[in-house]
Amino acid sequence: MNEQHRDSTAEHREAQGTAVADESGFASPLALGIAGYVIFPILALVTATLGFLLVLNDQLVAGVVFLVVLLQIWVVCGIWAHVVRRRKLA
Repeated sequence: MNEQHRDSTAEHREAQGTAVADESGFASPLALGIAGYVIFPILALVTATLGFLLVLNDQLVAGVVFLVVLLQIWVVCGIWAHVVRRRKLA
């Protein structure tokens, strides 16, 4: 009976270990939520502001690059983080 309990405890620990390893780092839902709902939107807002300031100060090429390239990168990263977080929580 004692051996059976040890085996089930070991299996339980292994199952917990793989679940914890799978949810660690940037792949955890908490990290994805912070990135997708806080960090990437703030970076997009700062990039959009800087792009508009560049356009208004007659630096059209740099401003358009900020608005078309960099801003879209942050938006796509935010959407990606949202979708991956939703899949992990489902």
